[in-house]
Amino acid sequence: MARPFPPLSHSYRCANHDFDVTQTRSTARVLEHIPPFESALRPVWRQDPVASTNFMKTISVAFYPFPFAQNFVVTALASIWKSEGFRVEFGSSYAQDADACLLHHNLTFNDTTNLPKPPASGNIINGQVHDISKRRISTLLLTKNADWPGMVIIKSNFNHFGAPERRLSQTGVLEKLRRLAARLSWRVARRLPANTYPILDGIADVPDWVWEDADLVVERFMPEMSDGLYSLRGWLFLGSKGYAYRLFATDPLVKTGSMVRYEYCDEVPGKLQEMRRKLGFDFGKFDYVMHGGEPILLDANKTPSFAGRGDTPRMKALASGIRDFL
Repeated sequence: MARPFPPLSHSYRCANHDFDVTQTRSTARVLEHIPPFESALRPVWRQDPVASTNFMKTISVAFYPFPFAQNFVVTALASIWKSEGFRVEFGSSYAQDADACLLHHNLTFNDTTNLPKPPASGNIINGQVHDISKRRISTLLLTKNADWPGMVIIKSNFNHFGAPERRLSQTGVLEKLRRLAARLSWRVARRLPANTYPILDGIADVPDWVWEDADLVVERFMPEMSDGLYSLRGWLFLGSKGYAYRLFATDPLVKTGSMVRYEYCDEVPGKLQEMRRKLGFDFGKFDYVMHGGEPILLDANKTPSFAGRGDTPRMKALASGIRDFL
């Protein structure tokens, strides 16, 4: 089990540069083969105090499913760790001599009966995070008879539109036809359109079949607005390290393609940090909005991805959070 992370002790400065981890809605480019991680097995020796301290300490990442996408945040962190003298191993199981282990299963629900066996000495990062479904993390859920007069949004109960689960499933001809039909009319296809969520005027506009589908949820639609733009906030963290940012877009879902600008934030709300503790996250990314000075958690991701450079000062500071588990 990973050690409880210490309270955040550093502040976050706003700036409009080095935008490195803000791929909130785009689809990850997945390789057709497992990437060659042999180089991760060779530690890098540097004649400096940091490398000397880290030399031969092993960080083990157990990932699933295959293949492994190169745009996961952990890929950038591993590169930084290796440059600082750590030995980093990727695989379906943990290295038995690992000093710290990261459970990186890119699924909404972990099968707790089929997790890799941890070594006796290794701390398991995110070892208690097995359910990141909307029904688990959302405070905006609605029922068919709820007294809510505002707009609503229909979402998948699964993380990232349920894409990781679909890749593992055997898709039949009927499902493929429904997916194509959803491009024209998701109502007729009885299936959500790909990579987006319908936003409706009210509960009465939600089709009956949505309420009957356990894989779907209906939430109050409560966007954060700023100067006519939709705003989405994010917090990326590892142990006691991390940073927060804010995106501004013309699209209600704040997709990267519609993003107008971004900024880094001064602080993370205390209530959001408390949500993290309750959910048991050591590493991940939270998407949230602010209403009336209070954070509303929209998404909790235990296998975040990134866009841009992976060697920025913020990413390097994030990578140093691994020391909380060594």
